[in-house]
Amino acid sequence: MSGEPSTQIDDDALQSRPLSAKLIFRIFRSLGRYLWAVLLGSILLLGCVWADLRIIHEMSELVDRPDLRVAPLWSLVRPFLFLALANRIFGIAQYMVTVFATNRAMADLRTTFFDKLMTLPKSFFDKHKSGWLVARSTGDMGVLSEFMTFTLMMLVYLGVSMGYAVTRIYSIAPILLAPCAVTIPLAVILTLWFKRNMSRVEREARRQSSRLTANLAENIRGVRVVQAFSREERNLETFNQLNKDSHDTELKAAYIGGLFMPSMDFLGILNIAVVVALSAWLFHHPDTLLQGNTLTPGDLVAYILYVNVILWPVRMVVQLYSMSLRAMAAGERIYEIIDLVPEISDPREDRTPAEPDGEITFTHVNFAYTADGPPVLKDFSLTVRAGSTVALVGTTGAGKTTAASLVARFYDVGSGSICIDGVDVREYSQESLHGLMGTVPQEGYLFTGTVLDNLRFARPEMTEAHVVTCARELGTHDIILSLPRGYQTLLGEGGTSISEGQRQLISITRALVADPRILLLDEPTAALDTYTEQLLQASLERLVEKRTTIIIAHRLSTIRNADNIVVIENGHIAEQGTHQTLMTLNQRYADLVNAHGSSPVVLPPDAEDRAEDDARSAS
Repeated sequence: MSGEPSTQIDDDALQSRPLSAKLIFRIFRSLGRYLWAVLLGSILLLGCVWADLRIIHEMSELVDRPDLRVAPLWSLVRPFLFLALANRIFGIAQYMVTVFATNRAMADLRTTFFDKLMTLPKSFFDKHKSGWLVARSTGDMGVLSEFMTFTLMMLVYLGVSMGYAVTRIYSIAPILLAPCAVTIPLAVILTLWFKRNMSRVEREARRQSSRLTANLAENIRGVRVVQAFSREERNLETFNQLNKDSHDTELKAAYIGGLFMPSMDFLGILNIAVVVALSAWLFHHPDTLLQGNTLTPGDLVAYILYVNVILWPVRMVVQLYSMSLRAMAAGERIYEIIDLVPEISDPREDRTPAEPDGEITFTHVNFAYTADGPPVLKDFSLTVRAGSTVALVGTTGAGKTTAASLVARFYDVGSGSICIDGVDVREYSQESLHGLMGTVPQEGYLFTGTVLDNLRFARPEMTEAHVVTCARELGTHDIILSLPRGYQTLLGEGGTSISEGQRQLISITRALVADPRILLLDEPTAALDTYTEQLLQASLERLVEKRTTIIIAHRLSTIRNADNIVVIENGHIAEQGTHQTLMTLNQRYADLVNAHGSSPVVLPPDAEDRAEDDARSAS
């Protein structure tokens, strides 16, 4: 399929994948150039472990001190105060270093993720909701950040402390490890049960959360359409169902966790009870199992504390595993996008002409949006002379917008070629190709910032004076000045703080301020009232004189003076010529014009056209 990413992202497929040590390694590999900070944090963490275990050692020696009754209180407390202070100093330093490393690594990963999104073809965004992608770049990134911050720290702490505790108990008396030899396998069996059940539920929880976030984002962006069609209650029902599904899945995870943690706590309490009983018995029967060795009260205290050091990691494995599940589910989704190899990519050598004229040639172009879908353009051939204006007209689905999208290489042709100045668009770099073009869609999208920021979006280095000059030539200067703060008027996301007509005026001006060689206009005056449209028409015609322009239009006023009007039917060119020529032929184009009488609309509006266009046409 033309323009299709090589990999399809499917939440259901991700849910069924086994856990992967390779994926965990890749998550930590994302630390990249900040790995040194993580290693430093691990060294500092060893200081914390040393302080904790030294406290146990000092405690056992304290119990066995012969001068315990007469020793000054400060001499007894001093070692513990020093070790506690050392523990906190090492702990704070380790946390700050680790958080620095993970935050910087996540910032780099977010940059890589964003950069990949900006290079993916339009077909990718046709298939994936913006809310779904927002969930990937926020929620999943947060999960990875938490995983990298705490998991490695916990693994080092638990591994070192547990290994040291086992060694110390063995040095006191190997038989003292017997209770752990029973309870730890039971804990492992319980953990495996938890792993089998929790893995499925955690993945489902992530999938439900993604769907809920995507639905919420979509409804927020389309709230005006929701209100216009009175869809509030229906959309609320859909959201409530997704919310219920997410709630039920999270509740199921909590239920499994609720069964697991009390069971682990019971094993821990049982183990400690057995340890205390065995210690007391061995203390009074040293010759039975200790092979003649003596067991001091300090040994008993150390033994009980070291057993707790061993059991605590076993219980913490559950939290580690849960974090790992979430991190791997998040990592799969993020790296799935980062690893996508778009079919639309830059050539090895950019063949952009030094001084392009802007002639566009379609040669036997065939295109379909999906591999098994119906063809949208079939053996489509057309030449747009440099500096000329061509209007594409036709009914919904005829292929007008598709033809313009192929020129901009938002998709690649299935077969045939599209050339600019004799060079296939696939031989242009994306930057060079889009640098030649100014595009105005039916609904102009504006970014958060001032009107001036949006006008020089393609050329940030342009001065305000230059922008004002371009706006004067186009005839939009006075309209922009009528905004609350003129060129410094702040716009919200999508430009929703101003009217649709004002947004479209700014979009048109933005395209022309960039001084493109080729203009792609998708009904540029659709959102304008009659007065503003008339105001713009003369300026627009004057500015397109020296530019190659493709207009997708429905209004007769927009296309009457086009150098060539191309009527497209079912992906083919039905007829073409000037307005007068086509009217003289008295065929398809003339039928469409006559069918609408004196109406300014010559063709049925596409689905994307606004209802206000119909209202103006009817009036």
